Amino acid sequence: MADDLGYEGIACFGNDTIQTPNLDQLAAGGLRFTDFHSNGSVCTPTRAALLTGKYQQRVGLEGVIYVRGETRQYGLDTSVVTMAKALQGAAYRTGIMGKWHLGYQSAYNPIHHGFETFYGYVSGNIDFHSHYDNAGIYDWYHNLDSIYEEGYVTDLITEHAVDFIRAHKDEPFFLYVPHEAPHVPFQGRNDPAYRFSDNEFSYYGPVKDRSRAYREMVEVMDEGIGRIMKTVEELDLAAETLIVFISDNGAESFGHNGALNGAKGSLLEGGHRVPAIAYWKGRIQAGITDQTVMSFDWMPTFMTLAGLDAKGLDLDGVDLSNLLLQNQPLPPRSLAWRYRNQKALRKGPWKLFMSAQDTSLYHLIEDLPENRDLSLEQADVLQQLMEEYARWEEEIDTYTQKTK
Repeated sequence: MADDLGYEGIACFGNDTIQTPNLDQLAAGGLRFTDFHSNGSVCTPTRAALLTGKYQQRVGLEGVIYVRGETRQYGLDTSVVTMAKALQGAAYRTGIMGKWHLGYQSAYNPIHHGFETFYGYVSGNIDFHSHYDNAGIYDWYHNLDSIYEEGYVTDLITEHAVDFIRAHKDEPFFLYVPHEAPHVPFQGRNDPAYRFSDNEFSYYGPVKDRSRAYREMVEVMDEGIGRIMKTVEELDLAAETLIVFISDNGAESFGHNGALNGAKGSLLEGGHRVPAIAYWKGRIQAGITDQTVMSFDWMPTFMTLAGLDAKGLDLDGVDLSNLLLQNQPLPPRSLAWRYRNQKALRKGPWKLFMSAQDTSLYHLIEDLPENRDLSLEQADVLQQLMEEYARWEEEIDTYTQKTK
């Protein structure tokens, strides 16, 4: 999973300024999703939904866990069954290499959520070289222990991912690789470290040529994905390994969201429509799908493919295995988002968007950039979607109150 990679952030999704040959190869041999969405338009909510198969609101993580302030005390409750916990029950070895962002405190560490091996960081972003977070706190871990490890974050994530695969090549394994790239700070392999505990620093970093650094961040990530793919092939695991690539939300304004309106933090399409690829040699037929899919759909999918029953877990996501393996369409459904003062609902081609300023209705097949508001022309559709959203919100809030 990339961090803040927009819908047009890689070559196989239309970017002509960034070279991503390994992701392009995955897309050419796998299934490319043109209507894939992150559950949130920022980091924490999507990660919570991805790992639990539930709307992030139902696990208490609708917003970002910030490095400073009260939210630093929050995290994903260990009573929640994650995909790692579920797969452990099927004798899978489980690892996470990279960004956590579901709790800073040791009680919320990935080790307590079904991951037996963790190398990475618990905050939202760190200096790619010094490994200090945005509050000047050193943030690089092996399981529960803070460790010193020299290296560029993207390369370290790749190294540990490859080591994990080699160590468990003879066993079923589940490996979660949440990259930092291309989240700020702008830092390539040879740019200097600048965050430390005893100095002031900016959020974006001192690099002047940001376009160069951003491009390099994505391309180094792609290089690492290529190494992971090569390792899977060399170990003769490709025919039994499903590889999924996604992003946690849309790009910031300086990233690449293509023709989409909105950016990271927005519930317009640019905030949550992201690139996605599924590759499984000999099992998934190469092609493109326009089925509407969300981050939380991967947990029930992985459970089905691992022979596990998701009944009793009350998941919100749906099983994609028939879509992946047999190209069967998904049953009709509605999908909802809520973040700060924004609300949205997707049903078929229709997108309802509500903010403190206005309420809009878009037909995404005819108007993907969300330029033409049809709320006056399609008043009946607008009313139907608003009522449906209100029912979803009431159900979510009722559930949240019951579980507090």
